[in-house]
Amino acid sequence: MPDFLRNMICAGMLFLTLLVSAHPVDSLLDIFDRNPSLKNADAFFAYLYENEFTDQPRMYRNIPTPPMDTVKALVWYWAGEWYYDTQEYPLAEMNLKRALELMQYADKVSYSDNLAMLGLVEMRQSKYEDALKYMHRCYELDVEGGDPERICSSLNTIAGTLMAAGDPTEGMKYQLRAIEYAKKAGNPARIAVVYGMASEIEHTLHNDEKALCYADSACVMEATTGNTRKIMVRQSQKASILNGLKRYDEAEKILEKVIPFFREQGDQLSLAISLNKMGIALHGLGRADEALQCLYEAIDICQKIGNLVNETYAQREVYEILFRDNPEEARLHLARYHQLKDSLYSQATAEQIARFNAEFRLDEYAVENSRLKQHNKIFTIISVVVVLLIVIAVCFAVRWYRKRRIEMDDKLNILMNEINRFQAQAEPTNPVEQPEVKSKKTLSAVERKFLETIMDTTSEMMQTESVTVEKIAEKLFTTPKTLNRRVIELTGISTKQYLLLIQLEKSRKILIQEPETSVSEVATRCGFENANTFSGAFKRLYNISPTEFRRTAEN
Repeated sequence: MPDFLRNMICAGMLFLTLLVSAHPVDSLLDIFDRNPSLKNADAFFAYLYENEFTDQPRMYRNIPTPPMDTVKALVWYWAGEWYYDTQEYPLAEMNLKRALELMQYADKVSYSDNLAMLGLVEMRQSKYEDALKYMHRCYELDVEGGDPERICSSLNTIAGTLMAAGDPTEGMKYQLRAIEYAKKAGNPARIAVVYGMASEIEHTLHNDEKALCYADSACVMEATTGNTRKIMVRQSQKASILNGLKRYDEAEKILEKVIPFFREQGDQLSLAISLNKMGIALHGLGRADEALQCLYEAIDICQKIGNLVNETYAQREVYEILFRDNPEEARLHLARYHQLKDSLYSQATAEQIARFNAEFRLDEYAVENSRLKQHNKIFTIISVVVVLLIVIAVCFAVRWYRKRRIEMDDKLNILMNEINRFQAQAEPTNPVEQPEVKSKKTLSAVERKFLETIMDTTSEMMQTESVTVEKIAEKLFTTPKTLNRRVIELTGISTKQYLLLIQLEKSRKILIQEPETSVSEVATRCGFENANTFSGAFKRLYNISPTEFRRTAEN
């Protein structure tokens, strides 16, 4: 048979299957299950993408030919997501469990996502033991990954499960941790989710003022995301709290907007919950008949989608309305309420939750202990590194200081030799200007430090301006007269002469080391006012001009 004819027949069979199927997703999954192939998987993902359920048409991370086990895991996982969204929880559970068998060999993030979805699905079906089991494994993986947003999500689901299972006090402990991680993550949508769950738990604990604060915060955060459905969910939560505060008229106004939205969206779970809350609000306002209409519809929806928790609340409210005027029917609803309550909150469930909390606390202790050890290890390493750096820095500083000490001693010795030569050839000085004080043969450490400070200050000043006694004295925070007296005591010459020797010694090095530098530039760099002043001073000390000195040095 020609290929094109075979393809046309396959396409026709697919089209007929889609026509007779209850939903295209069911047909596409059935085709994939009967013939697992990349082509059939692509058809499934393309449908999800076209219906804006996913943000990309293929889910293989641009892998051209992924392994078939990977393809199966992804198809079944996203089928679970789809059925969870459409509130067909048994189908969601079946597909997610199939995916989980293959996901456990995949990356930890994908495996954690699958466990999280299974936890949510089991919670929606009131299978709390299984929900906690999956969420516990999910939490462990998320802690290993270290992503605060994922840890927050796990804790949020655990808290919600505990609340639904009849232990809101324990649930709130986990929820407070979830809020901490949500703030670390800084995602407004995630913060809105955890505030919303916190408001539900506080409402269950009858702390309605706290619950209202959380609900308002969740509404504010959700408004920043622009997600209309989530905003309506938060408003519905707020209405429940207002009922708890007996502010029934405010709750009714909110639910009058919320219920038509969920009805139009086809969100049966949220519709049932909101109808339940409207029934309570109308009952509080004394409109029993209208309240019963809402509650009966909520019960009908809950029975269809298998939501036992919200049916329990509705049955209880119906009993409250009917027990005076219609006790016979009221007893029927009370019996159903007790039946649901017993199935939801069995002794086995309570024991499982107690075991979970004990194990979870041990795990939390182990995690915190591990973090503390890791923190101490890091702190020890950092301390050792800092100490080593300090030791190295000290060694370098000592070495630099010793090198500088030697260099300064050499410079000072050269200057002292120049001073001796200067004194030997100098004319008799004026007694007032130059007291008869001879230079010391040896200088103390303090005296040498003082002369070195003058040398450093003079060297810095040479680079930007002419050198004078007044400027040097100002830099050293003293007067020219005091400075001059001190210099004469140590060197036997005036400050002006000492500075001149420092300048000339610097110029002599430049003339030798930089033959291309002009005499005029040398004069400027050594702090002389002009080249003539420099040349005259140089010749008086060395009995040779700078130019002749350079020529002699080169030869």
